[in-house]
Amino acid sequence: MKKIGLVSPFPPKKDGIAIYSDNLYQSLKKNEYEIVTIGNRGSNADYNVDFKSFNLQKDIYNIIKKEKIDIIHIQYVAALFGRRFMNINLISALNLSVPVIVTLHEVQYCTKGFKNKILSYIEKKIINKADSIVVHTGQQKKFLEKKYKAENITHIYHGLSLYRIQKSPNNKIIFFGMISKGKGVEYLIKAMQYLPEYHLLIAGRFVDKKTKKSVIKELKALNLKNISMHFGWVGEEQKKTYYKNSDLVVLPYVWAPYQSGVMHDALSWNLPLVVTEEGGLPELVREFRFGEIVKTRSPAEIAKGVKSVFNNYAKYKEGIIRYRKAANWKTVAYKHLTLYELVTRDLKYSKNI
Repeated sequence: MKKIGLVSPFPPKKDGIAIYSDNLYQSLKKNEYEIVTIGNRGSNADYNVDFKSFNLQKDIYNIIKKEKIDIIHIQYVAALFGRRFMNINLISALNLSVPVIVTLHEVQYCTKGFKNKILSYIEKKIINKADSIVVHTGQQKKFLEKKYKAENITHIYHGLSLYRIQKSPNNKIIFFGMISKGKGVEYLIKAMQYLPEYHLLIAGRFVDKKTKKSVIKELKALNLKNISMHFGWVGEEQKKTYYKNSDLVVLPYVWAPYQSGVMHDALSWNLPLVVTEEGGLPELVREFRFGEIVKTRSPAEIAKGVKSVFNNYAKYKEGIIRYRKAANWKTVAYKHLTLYELVTRDLKYSKNI
């Protein structure tokens, strides 16, 4: 039996990657592979290490040796491994005694500005050093292959649960998730001026004080009666209740180098979406047609997209059904197990999945 070392935050960490990795872990452990969880501090995992430490390579190596691990699989976003020193600790940790797979939860399409140039530099280093890279869409795979001339990129969908809910739409919209500058919540608030017959729930925790001040200022200035709020961390049971009572998820993001976990929550609950033309957000919407894509930073276009979805609700449900077949956790786990097998056999895995 092969052992996989899964390196990631895990619950109770209040983190979308932690939730993703827990779902992946629960799906993988039903199969013939043994999974050893390696979390950061505060994670409920078999081992806890400091992801931001320069001892990261040594710490993971010691776990590999003790547990006789065959493959290390790292879930990656830059902030997890420190905001200083350009993730040198993580890049060094890719030099191990076993194959290393890295799932990139962000793909750097944009190279304008100092921040994006740094993130692209780190991305290139990771792709060059890892044995295999996993991304969540076919477009991300093609982009990285062209940008870096990479031959180790594999595309596996993000993964989603299959909740069954059937009800008639009732004009209820939700924005869910961490609220940061890049999420564009202010534009959705402004869009509700054009949607008096609809109701919006904003549910999530602010990432920083500046964004909180900006969002609350917008809410007070407009004083719309068709918006309600739940500011703070939303637990899993409350989250389920909110999705059950919603008809549409809107992602008005202005910066999105990733595939959204909230998007996959929506699809898990059979909810169509309105997303902005930003980063990786439109890729799956365009492929499976389970929502509308609208112009970034445009309240009027967001409102138009909302009306389009509600006017053609059944059409978008058909797209959701197609994606749920391709991206449920059972299928995603099988794809990962296939990748693990190919990597341990040193085959050209990116061409075989």
